[in-house]
Amino acid sequence: MDTFTLPCASQSVGPANQLIGLLINTLLASQCALSPPDMWPKDYGPTALEKGFEEYDFIVVGAGSAGSVVASRLSENPNWKVLLLEAGGDPPIESEIPRLYMSLFRTKYDWEYYTEKSNTGLGYKKGHYWPRGKLLGGSGSTNANLYIRGNKKDYDTWEELGNPGWNWEKVIKYFKRSEDNKIEHLFELTGNQYHSKGGPQKIDYFHDVEMMKIVVEEGAFELGEIEHMDINADKHIGWANVFGTTNDGRRCSPAKGFLIQAANRTNLHIVKHAHVRKVNLNENNEVEGIELSLKDKILNVKAKRETILSAGTVNTPQVLILSGIGPKKHLEELKIPVKKDLAVGKNLQDHFAIPIYIGLHQNKEPTTRPQDLTDSVYSYFMHQRGSLAGVGMTNLVGFYNTVNNSLLYPDIQFHTMYFRRLAPHFKGYLEAMQFSTGIEKYFQKAHEKYDIVCLMITILKPEIPGKIELRSTDPFDHPKIFPNYAAGRSDMETAIRGIRRIQEYVKTEAYKYHEPVQLKIDLPNCELLDYDADEYWECYIRHMGTSMYHPVGTAKMGPLSDADAVVDDELKVRGVKGLRVVDASIMPVIISANTNAAAAMIGEKGADMIKEEWRKFDKDTSGEAYEEQEQTDDDQKNEEKKNVEGEKKE
Repeated sequence: MDTFTLPCASQSVGPANQLIGLLINTLLASQCALSPPDMWPKDYGPTALEKGFEEYDFIVVGAGSAGSVVASRLSENPNWKVLLLEAGGDPPIESEIPRLYMSLFRTKYDWEYYTEKSNTGLGYKKGHYWPRGKLLGGSGSTNANLYIRGNKKDYDTWEELGNPGWNWEKVIKYFKRSEDNKIEHLFELTGNQYHSKGGPQKIDYFHDVEMMKIVVEEGAFELGEIEHMDINADKHIGWANVFGTTNDGRRCSPAKGFLIQAANRTNLHIVKHAHVRKVNLNENNEVEGIELSLKDKILNVKAKRETILSAGTVNTPQVLILSGIGPKKHLEELKIPVKKDLAVGKNLQDHFAIPIYIGLHQNKEPTTRPQDLTDSVYSYFMHQRGSLAGVGMTNLVGFYNTVNNSLLYPDIQFHTMYFRRLAPHFKGYLEAMQFSTGIEKYFQKAHEKYDIVCLMITILKPEIPGKIELRSTDPFDHPKIFPNYAAGRSDMETAIRGIRRIQEYVKTEAYKYHEPVQLKIDLPNCELLDYDADEYWECYIRHMGTSMYHPVGTAKMGPLSDADAVVDDELKVRGVKGLRVVDASIMPVIISANTNAAAAMIGEKGADMIKEEWRKFDKDTSGEAYEEQEQTDDDQKNEEKKNVEGEKKE
């Protein structure tokens, strides 16, 4: 962001300067208070370098949306020693401010992945960019904070594919276990059926106001689509202002929700900036521990019970393959000894999104004032309110079925963004997206004439999965990512039907007052095609389509009969003793929504299964440890019973 010099040449006799100085010092202090170092768990790394590692019961790799949950839940048992390894460090101030989430792209807090070149992503300088969080909280510390669970059919499908215990009725309790929902009227509507209080993860509305949301909502309403108060309940077609993982205008990442409360537990050690190289296996395929790099040193640490990979959809398969667990042919190409032949890295799925840009208010005066940004900064740093406390229109989402919208479940999700003319946020958006030079210049000129609404068609169920492979045996080398966007004919057809629906929105009375113009971006490769023909939109999709940053599936959960399954329904890696995967990479099929809430749910359920298994072992070997853990579980069950009784009263 540009900096400014003081334009004032007048002098002060004293008090005015003192007041201005007080204001500046107050703002600086409030900035530092957003993410002070002592807020985050202590780094055990220096101690490990000096004295060596202890032997742990459990090692968790990755402090992201699932790993933070797993480490926190396992360390609830004081008799278990837990080590959490994270490749990044503490979140910066920008992570706390919801509106600035894109500012973390391509910084040291981002793995900064790019996919391999393909016939999509042609309108971007380096092709498809995949930001993935490299800090406490993982991508849950860098995303747009949207809290959407997906729908009943998503999870029922998982069970139908041979994964007992993963249907909607079984997983909803794990969503609720995490949750501390601050929206009172939800409980008045449905009691405790869908939401709960008291969990580590704060959920609330965003603390900003964007009036253009009303236009989009009313346009959809004219066409027979409705708005839901809670898209996480039992209705999954329509529009909603979704909740956020926020608390009092600040991000509540998984790290903040789960790790801060566990920071003082002496049985939990968290090592930051630890890059895991591989899992150590003996000749019987039993996990002995982890090899990692820390401060340019290669160290080994042992796990007595289990090692849990929660490194995410890209890093988890990389660690597995480096450990000799993966497709035999690929391992042999890399000259890595084959420990277990599994389809690691396959089944990659992501939500492919096509942005459509609508220009508004060409003949109206800009509503952006020079002092707006200053007002926003003051409002946020002093009160955690205003435009920086939310994500603008981004939390307005729609779910639609392009084949038959009377069906219960969607095939696309609409995401929305809004950029007022001359507002500085658009410059940050262009920097984050890295469009090719011609497209970027087009948008710069368009933003001088219009306010811009971006409606994004997101394909929820990609037809053909992609894959991840290693580029080399160097654990610091980024892997090859082949997302296979729009590889299936049905993907392209669904996207075009979504574009046609957006065109219907723009023709409604709700939009007409705002002088809507569908922006025709300069795409030289598409100019020879008839504008608005399906062939033109196919060309457009290949240029402008992009990731929604929801990769899943590369360590697929499935039964023995599924040749592509890497883990079983208890998330244990097949043919390897003492190793589980607990993160979004286990999803057999991507859910029909943003994936962060589901990743935390997987963390909760995974931790619960681990605790249940070892509780039985401890009962046989240590009655005292068992009784203590059983009391913890009984307390949780009593709380769930209270929720159910409250629901019945409602």
